[in-house]
Amino acid sequence: MRRFLSLISLALATASTPAFADECRFDNRAQLLAMSPAAFDHGPGEGWDALVRRAGCQLELADLFAAYRRQAKASGHPALAWHEAQLRAYAGQRDPASALMRLTYKPAGADPEGWNLYVDATIAFLDDDLPALRRARARLAALPLPPGATLSDGIAGLQTRQGPQRVAWPPWLQTVDDLIRCMYQPYALAFESCPQSQD
Repeated sequence: MRRFLSLISLALATASTPAFADECRFDNRAQLLAMSPAAFDHGPGEGWDALVRRAGCQLELADLFAAYRRQAKASGHPALAWHEAQLRAYAGQRDPASALMRLTYKPAGADPEGWNLYVDATIAFLDDDLPALRRARARLAALPLPPGATLSDGIAGLQTRQGPQRVAWPPWLQTVDDLIRCMYQPYALAFESCPQSQD
């Protein structure tokens, strides 16, 4: 996830520069669509990560994600919908982004880390619904630790299928606080560079 955020940060840093149509064309589109879901979405030096550096190409990149998601092999990979949604939100396409984000909800009882609450909060931001955003934030802040987890200085030690992990607890709370602080601003600003409050 950190890698995805750093790449999006780079895209946002260059997003203000308009791109020419040729700069946003993916000459190797067939090869990109032929990749495995993991390589397309996460592979270093592969997939879309090299393409995100092209200034002003977020919608073209989102369309590439959409084309990839239409393939049978993309089924069961909700991160692809989330990343497309974020790209559309950065480009100001709030309604399509919200619809895509709804595709990423986890089943009830299979979400100990509060992903669904983060999705609720992000959709509320995109819908300009501050009360709903505050409600999602309150539920996220009250999220109990999963069984067997430990908490020290706001960092949870979790056992996952990938092994032990240390994550801020509750996850995504800082991002949701940024969304509240920068409510009614562009998603790109709220998600990536919302200024700290001046108390």
